[in-house]
Amino acid sequence: MDFSIPPTLPLDLQSRLNELIQDYKDENLTRKGYETKRKQLLDKFEISQMRPYTPLRSPNSRKSKHLHRRNTSLASSITSLPNSIDRRHSIYRVTTINSTSANNTPRRRSKRYTASLQSSLPGSSDENGSVKDAVYNPMIPLLPRHTGAENTSSGDSAMTDSLPLILRGRFEHYDGQTAMISINSKGKETFITWDKLYLKAERVAHELNKSHLYKMDKILLWYNKNDVIEFTIALLGCFISGMAAVPVSFETYSLREILEIIKVTNSKFVLISNACHRQLDNLYSSSNHSKVKLVKNDVFQQIKFVKTDDLGTYTKAKKTSPTFDIPNISYIEFTRTPLGRLSGVVMKHNILINQFETMTKILNSRSMPHWKQKSQSIRKPFHKKIMATNSRFVILNSLDPTRSTGLIMGVLFNLFTGNLMISIDSSILQRPGGYENIIDKFRADILLNDQLQLKQVVINYLENPESAFSKKHKIDFSCIKSCLTSCTTIDTDVSEMVVHKWLKNLGCIDAPFCYSPMLTLLDFGGIFISIRDQLGNLENFPIHNSKLRLQNELFINREKLKLNEVECSITAMINSSSSFKDYLKLETFGFPIPDITLCVVNPDTNTLVQDLTVGEIWISSNHITDEFYQMDKVNEFVFKAKLNYSEMFSWAKYEMPTNEKSQAVTEQLDTILNICPANTYFMRTKLMGFVHNGKIYVLSLIEDMFLQNRLIRLPNWAHTSNLLYAKKGNQSAQPKGNTGAESTKAIDISSLSGETSSGYKRVVESHYLQQITETVVRTVNTVFEVAAFELQHHKEEHFLVMVVESSLAKTEEESKNGETTDTTLMKFAETQRNKLETKMNDLTDQIFRILWIFHKIQPMCILVVPRDTLPRRYCSLELANSTVEKKFLNNDLSAQFVKFQFDNVILDFLPHSAYYNESILSEHLSKLRKMALQEEYAMIEPAYRNGGPVKPKLALQCSGVDYRDESVDTRSHTKLTDFKSILEILEWRISNYGNETAFSDGTNTNLVNSSASNDNNVHKKVSWASFGKIVAGFLKKIVGSKIPLKHGDPIIIMCENSVEYVAMIMACLYCNLLVIPLPSVKESVIEEDLKGLVNIIQSYKVKRVFVDAKLHSLLNDNNVVNKCFKKYKSLIPKITVFSKVKTKNALTVSMFKNVLKQKFGAKPGTRIGMTPCVVWVNTEYDVTSNIHVTMTHSSLLNASKIVKETLQLRNNSPLFSICSHTSGLGFMFSCLLGIYTGASTCLFSLTDVLTDPKEFLIGLQNLNVKDLYLKLETLYALLDRASSLIEGFKNKKENINSAKNNTSGSLREDVFKGVRNIMIPFPNRPRIYTIENILKRYSTISLSCTQISYVYQHHFNPLISLRSYLDIPPVDLYLDPFSLREGIIREVNPNDVSAGNYIKIQDSGVVPVCTDVSVVNPETLLPCVDGEFGEIWCCSEANAFDYFVCNSSKNKLYKDPFITEQFKSKMKSEVNNTLSYLRTGDLGFIKNVSCTNSQGEVVNLNLLFVLGSIHESIEILGLTHFVSDLERTVKDVHSDIGSCLIAKAGGLLVCLIRCKERHNPILGNLTTLIVSELLNKHGVILDLCTFVRTKGISPKNSSMIMEVWAKNRASIMQAWFDQKIQIEAQFGINYGENISIYLLSDYEKDNI
Repeated sequence: MDFSIPPTLPLDLQSRLNELIQDYKDENLTRKGYETKRKQLLDKFEISQMRPYTPLRSPNSRKSKHLHRRNTSLASSITSLPNSIDRRHSIYRVTTINSTSANNTPRRRSKRYTASLQSSLPGSSDENGSVKDAVYNPMIPLLPRHTGAENTSSGDSAMTDSLPLILRGRFEHYDGQTAMISINSKGKETFITWDKLYLKAERVAHELNKSHLYKMDKILLWYNKNDVIEFTIALLGCFISGMAAVPVSFETYSLREILEIIKVTNSKFVLISNACHRQLDNLYSSSNHSKVKLVKNDVFQQIKFVKTDDLGTYTKAKKTSPTFDIPNISYIEFTRTPLGRLSGVVMKHNILINQFETMTKILNSRSMPHWKQKSQSIRKPFHKKIMATNSRFVILNSLDPTRSTGLIMGVLFNLFTGNLMISIDSSILQRPGGYENIIDKFRADILLNDQLQLKQVVINYLENPESAFSKKHKIDFSCIKSCLTSCTTIDTDVSEMVVHKWLKNLGCIDAPFCYSPMLTLLDFGGIFISIRDQLGNLENFPIHNSKLRLQNELFINREKLKLNEVECSITAMINSSSSFKDYLKLETFGFPIPDITLCVVNPDTNTLVQDLTVGEIWISSNHITDEFYQMDKVNEFVFKAKLNYSEMFSWAKYEMPTNEKSQAVTEQLDTILNICPANTYFMRTKLMGFVHNGKIYVLSLIEDMFLQNRLIRLPNWAHTSNLLYAKKGNQSAQPKGNTGAESTKAIDISSLSGETSSGYKRVVESHYLQQITETVVRTVNTVFEVAAFELQHHKEEHFLVMVVESSLAKTEEESKNGETTDTTLMKFAETQRNKLETKMNDLTDQIFRILWIFHKIQPMCILVVPRDTLPRRYCSLELANSTVEKKFLNNDLSAQFVKFQFDNVILDFLPHSAYYNESILSEHLSKLRKMALQEEYAMIEPAYRNGGPVKPKLALQCSGVDYRDESVDTRSHTKLTDFKSILEILEWRISNYGNETAFSDGTNTNLVNSSASNDNNVHKKVSWASFGKIVAGFLKKIVGSKIPLKHGDPIIIMCENSVEYVAMIMACLYCNLLVIPLPSVKESVIEEDLKGLVNIIQSYKVKRVFVDAKLHSLLNDNNVVNKCFKKYKSLIPKITVFSKVKTKNALTVSMFKNVLKQKFGAKPGTRIGMTPCVVWVNTEYDVTSNIHVTMTHSSLLNASKIVKETLQLRNNSPLFSICSHTSGLGFMFSCLLGIYTGASTCLFSLTDVLTDPKEFLIGLQNLNVKDLYLKLETLYALLDRASSLIEGFKNKKENINSAKNNTSGSLREDVFKGVRNIMIPFPNRPRIYTIENILKRYSTISLSCTQISYVYQHHFNPLISLRSYLDIPPVDLYLDPFSLREGIIREVNPNDVSAGNYIKIQDSGVVPVCTDVSVVNPETLLPCVDGEFGEIWCCSEANAFDYFVCNSSKNKLYKDPFITEQFKSKMKSEVNNTLSYLRTGDLGFIKNVSCTNSQGEVVNLNLLFVLGSIHESIEILGLTHFVSDLERTVKDVHSDIGSCLIAKAGGLLVCLIRCKERHNPILGNLTTLIVSELLNKHGVILDLCTFVRTKGISPKNSSMIMEVWAKNRASIMQAWFDQKIQIEAQFGINYGENISIYLLSDYEKDNI
């Protein structure tokens, strides 16, 4: 047995060999198994040596067989240690390929057809070499058919006629003949004759001409569908006057869209009907239901409105025979793009005439013998009169006659042909029997309708056939010659019903021939490009199957179609009833219209697809739409597309298997180039289809096509896209339609569909929405429409979202009608909701099953919306799939229910550790990670790369310490560190600098005096001596109290920040009392504040409460506060109002020395340095709100020394105190630092400053204030008020006397210029985006990022690190989120990765003096090396002395062993093992950076980067995520989201969300967006999404909690657990991490 380990092996392989040897020795492996696996490892190493840049697999080869590689780059301008290189042989492979770094996971392109036409590429594909002889066989373009100069117009020179000339002819020869009839929804008929039509049009033209408009000016035609006669008059009036018409109406466009059309076209004239004008006058706002006066709108004020209903006729036109100019542009129709954008289709005269001529030829070619009572041509001459009245055809139009196909083939085609058009309201078709009776009544010859309209008519008829008959009369359809049905795809079921169950049953002669689906391009003005014709001239069209030449139907293989191949089957056609599952029935539109060139193209490459392959249909002709109004770039792309011959010839030359085949393909391409030159312009139709026997078959629009990975079902009924799993014996991987060699070819023929690696293979398939819709609607009776689209995630994922319209879902109005306040009815409503939810669950489960059975697809989620709420395509009843997607992304879908299915996502794409039962900080993974980082670091050493024996070691993450043993007063050079307490320093200041200013109240005196309720004493410029007298006054009050206090008694000082507050603190310290400073209670949350106060009083056994006059007045004079205060008054000890104490000049502190020693002196043996004197209570964060910090005189002095020495505080720079005056750094700025440094301290009450900030801001501007401590919220408030004041001062400067004003009294934009150090505290990661937004919002105020200093503080240390005076802007690091999950710090270049594929952080600065920070693994207690993150440990003199835990339920103090241990932690390493550290519980890392300061000097800094707290990180499948990153992603999803909290509870990843106040938050849609973004950006699946009401926490809890969710995570989660939060809605998404672990372990076990 060979147990040797070759030394040349990489470290990871050496480790794996060791594991193998140990497994064999432990008898976990047989001899044969050991030898086999050893050989595999060594062979793999040899292969990797030949390909040195191939990454190795995961260390756990049984669990992870996927390739994994990262590219990294520096993201910031700073120079950092070069620790980021490719991990080529890294043994630390925690994550599977599902978590590939952002650099290697390109996003899916926005084009919906990307990678969908794989089989059109020549022979490409066969990466595995199974199809060696694939040859590129491009389809031959269909050329125009020359139909000859057939006289189609009975002697008219149609090719040169204009519509106004034709109208004039009809007026002259058919003046009394009815031109058109309009039937509204109520059945009222309105008609007009040719003479009235012409004369009224002339009247409109006259009105336009006299308005001094220019030729081709844009005229808005504002008419509804029922105003078809008035609309036709206005349109023809525009034609006659040479103007360009632009149809608009509220039935088609919103007001915003109409305003946009007016601006784009620069229209100044509107022709409008009376009905539409009344709509304008009675327009109401949808938000506040107030009347909107559009006439006063700036846009409409410049427009002239002319009502055409009352204009009358222009009789002068009878006398003259005018000559008409043929306008180039007839009208501009604004259609909507798939994404909802307006695009103006320019409809030109020659396009319209060609459409009419072509339709005339086609209808004439289809003339049948039973048409003999009609004339030979459908077009009637206009230059002479035909007496026979029955020769006219009756055209019954149910399409919108004011636009698109209804306008072209209805109104204008009727004018061109001289027949009778009857325009009916579309609502008539929805009534049973309505359409049939009108057809029979008017004996309609030609029906013009929409496929979905006709479908509803037939369904109504089949449900109740008697509705189409009456007792006196039988419906007879023998009059129908053609049924022209506008559509883009043919629903074969509808065709079957229309022909055989409607037309034929009701007497239509030759129904299959009459029914003619017409391929119309609604997005391009409604022109038609194909319909079944009998024009012949098909000699140049290719024949694929002569047996199917006369057939209009095809049966094609469904599985081949998924790979874009078209395989027809005659057998399936014969046995159509039994071949439904395997073959798809398609119906053709017919041949292209005669004058166009048509080809099928791969839109990705602009190359011809292989013959009988699906692609985008392109057409070329001089008589089709060729312009969008003022959209040049779009025009270039859409209308001037060219075939990429160079690419095709390149394939022929280089990609063919043999020279003979290459030559054959080249010759074929030469032929195509001759018949279709390279400079031919094509129009992209956005239709996906193919050509067979010269006929067009359309499968869908490009927007209705989506891609899916082929899935196989596992034995446990989960799904995977890994087709290699089929080799394990699972035969469901091969669909029925493909077996054996045929299946292999089907899979391998695509280059882009097959994705193969050493352990993975995927095949991408194309699916078409129409087929999905047909299946679901046919099998689920409550579903009526379906939309489906892919999420814009990484390109290989293809996550599908499906939206269904169902009758189970209620609209918003129906839901509101069901609301009630009656208890019984509410219970009943709740029961009904539960039943509805059960039905919804059953519905979505049924859809999931059906989609798998028939299409082998599994959507990621299904949303259920009410019926008729999804947007429809322009001028169609079909769903606008892309618009649905856009509404989904904008959270505008009224989703009532959503259900997810994630099994294949978990198995195929969810990032997870190979060791998903281990923490990334475990001893095992930490060891592997350090070995990997060490190997990387060693490989970048030049000596190592050159073969030298260098073995450099990675540095440990330690800040180093700058220890200051002493601190000296800047003036007297006295050692401040020799004093034992702050009181001794105070006395020294009083004796040496008694007349210098010590403290000052910053409150505006005027503001104080104006308020009768505030009796606080305001002390301005108090000297040291005067301050001592104030302290002495308070000492007298305490000493002489009738209820005496004794040494160590706890007392509470509760007041605003003021001079008297500081004096009271000092007085109590003199008395050796335990001082508990607390902020004043707030009226808004008085109940919670008083509860907290009573809890502290009872826990500490507080003997006295000292308050100022302002708080005393609030408690006693405010009715609301006093009512609440009386409930707790009995629990509160004596309250002393120290503001009432009078200051006497005769008093000094020294006078009380003996009294204090007698009454408050310590007992013998008491260690003063170990006795707490101050308790800091900080309730800002609920996690630590009940943990109170205790400080001794010694610890207070040490903290003051650190602040002074770090900030280099001097006596000549005044201090401003405004924030957090009762604890931490705020307490030190208020009470200690002024005394310690000798600087004057100005104390401001935050509430007063926010009321009137002028004095505070003027002080900052004019005084030499260098350092300022502000909370982020306070900074925002100050900037907001400063901005308002500066704007006010600017307005005042306009006054003439402003020059005389004192500039020191006015606020300038550089108000913060002198403040070099604005300290913003953060307990974890700095909120950099908030600060950036604040600075951007108030950019008028001069404030740079270098002035703002992040302070990293902890509950037990107010100053662990800071950025003060570094003289460099914050250092940006862009971290790879995929590496961060694994515990590794790896930078990326933000320019190289898409937004969201990095985590941006900034440093928290360097450590202060006398502080040592190390980064330690919290599980192993070993120091972390450079390149990984760990827990931040701090050894500092500023650490808290001790703590108390104040239990709110038991009202007592106690110590927690875990927290106690936290104060005296030691590392297990040999380095620094003698030091005791404070464990912060925060994760971060230290990085050495080189950067250039403002003086141009290069400085090296050990910067601390804080990532987040351990309790705010979560582990999912072995990977670590920071909830702050997840929550930021959720908040960025939609502006509706106000607050968000993510936590892990009971194995579930839970997200609590509070939406901003909005009329109708759409929570089902929002949930899906949240789940999608978390999955996309972080690779996590949310399990439960809960929406709380705006006032979501019950009255028993603080409403303020909801305002600051991030600071009150524990309280909110506890309230949720206790069901005290009112839930708006709750969505279950997945089943938790345990299910994912089960699926993964079961899957990997079977794949071993």
